[in-house]
Amino acid sequence: MNLPCKAAAVSALAILGASLALAADAHKQTFNIAPSGTMSVINNAGSVVLRPASGRQASVSYTTFSDKVEADCSSTRDGRRVEVRTHALAGQKPTPEESRVDYEIAVPSGVSVNISTSTASITIENLSGDFSLSSDTGQITVNGVTNSFVHVHSLTAPVTLSNLSGVHAEIMSTGGNVQMNSVTGPKVNVSTTGGDISYKGDFSGGGIYTLITHDGTISVSLPETASVDLSARSISGSVENDFPLRDKPHTTFSPIQGRSFAGTSHTGSSSVELQSFSGRIRVKMQ
Repeated sequence: MNLPCKAAAVSALAILGASLALAADAHKQTFNIAPSGTMSVINNAGSVVLRPASGRQASVSYTTFSDKVEADCSSTRDGRRVEVRTHALAGQKPTPEESRVDYEIAVPSGVSVNISTSTASITIENLSGDFSLSSDTGQITVNGVTNSFVHVHSLTAPVTLSNLSGVHAEIMSTGGNVQMNSVTGPKVNVSTTGGDISYKGDFSGGGIYTLITHDGTISVSLPETASVDLSARSISGSVENDFPLRDKPHTTFSPIQGRSFAGTSHTGSSSVELQSFSGRIRVKMQ
């Protein structure tokens, strides 16, 4: 009759042991980094969050949840390069949950940052610099970035860009959706295979904007004040326009009802090109 109690006790100890193994362990390291230095971050699972540093030092705070993985943080003597890397310890085979490491990183403006993850999410907030972000499935969020180069590569990871100005942005996705709100700059190029693309804003800055999807949907919402030279084409999909545009006297293609259109609003200061193979394109007034 005592066996069930013993079994329950063993089970409780096993659960306690598992909880202890996944207990959070926090760390922090700081590094001097040159004004034009680079930082590389590789993290498979968990999260990576970048925010501005108050001075010239970069700080890396991270939390591990297993003794089967560790985070290596190092820098060169001249501060030109900082590297942050998560890896499993020799002989260990951590589960996805045990592989998780959460990073909070503060970097000075002007630093070039390269982040690569598998399932870990990536968040960039209120920085300027050169950012190269890659994730298989982890959410990629960029907010409040100014006067920067933003390069994003996603497999199925959703991408959200908000309140970006003066940016050169290159976004490539296989199946992830791309959402943009108030994104402006000299050049913004978004390309997806099966993901949807949405843009809400005015395409200001006299830039060149190109949004391309193979069989996803492109949805654009513009305020009346938007000054654009806009064209939209879908090879075998459909196009709809509810935004007032003046017809262009000369175009590089002959518009086909329901498949393509082109026009300008105000002075047409920014060039906007929307392309789809079999997906739907819709442009509307905010």
